[in-house]
Amino acid sequence: MRSPVPLMLLVPLWMHMPSEAASSSFTPLVQLLEEGRVTLSAEGLGDHGGECVKVTLQNRSGGRLTTSIPVGWRLVSVTPEVQDLLVVREELLAVAGGASVSVVCRAFCCEASGTGPTAGERYKGGHQASEALTRVAQAIASGDHPDDAAQHAIWVLSDGHSIAGMGAMDSSRVDSLRLVVSRLSGQQPPRYSMRFAEEPGRVCSGRPEAISRALVYDVPAGTVFHAVVVDRQGRVLQVLEDHAWLEPGRHRMAFDVVVLGWPPGTYAIHAWSTDRAGVHRLPFTI
Repeated sequence: MRSPVPLMLLVPLWMHMPSEAASSSFTPLVQLLEEGRVTLSAEGLGDHGGECVKVTLQNRSGGRLTTSIPVGWRLVSVTPEVQDLLVVREELLAVAGGASVSVVCRAFCCEASGTGPTAGERYKGGHQASEALTRVAQAIASGDHPDDAAQHAIWVLSDGHSIAGMGAMDSSRVDSLRLVVSRLSGQQPPRYSMRFAEEPGRVCSGRPEAISRALVYDVPAGTVFHAVVVDRQGRVLQVLEDHAWLEPGRHRMAFDVVVLGWPPGTYAIHAWSTDRAGVHRLPFTI
């Protein structure tokens, strides 16, 4: 009877045996592009956010490759006037030698000054985005965030837009994304919402058109309520409520202030009633 082969002798033989797993081990996309082993192209699907771009990876080598389109990958538009796209969901790809594979990516525009991609818009292979954009892309990828909030989060970092474009803190899951963007941008977490003016040829103008702010007001007895908008000098610019009668109870006062064309600066809504001393000051910046 032959004695069994010692395990220590089997290990080196196993390590050198060819395997499909070894021949297609994961390689970062940036390395494959730098080495010329793959090419990457993309085509817009007609929107500026969400499932908006189809990416095709061509394997130029003779062997099977496994890689991914990573979170934070920036697809560069062939047309300079069209916005680049930032990928916010990792896509794992495996492709045989000489073959190609396509996948639809979740991505968002990251140049608000440009136009939105139309269907068939072409993109180059691209590169990893800046650290700030990569981190906000990772924050978007880590949660189930609405497309609108994700898009405005990116524009805060890519174009310096007001964080208020993401909407006010509201105890929803989006608050986690707002707090990440606040830390990355240095802007305070938003206490009000901002709507931007439309502008032909741009997805988002970045010009404030209106701000919205809410105030919860508890009234133990009936009272007369006032609210105005003032500038830094205390000058009244707009009257929101004038001698409004409030019944006893809890009231949610919603203010919508049109600010289109106002000079940049800090303003405030001042609200008060006859049943108490003092003024509620609700500042906002445009």
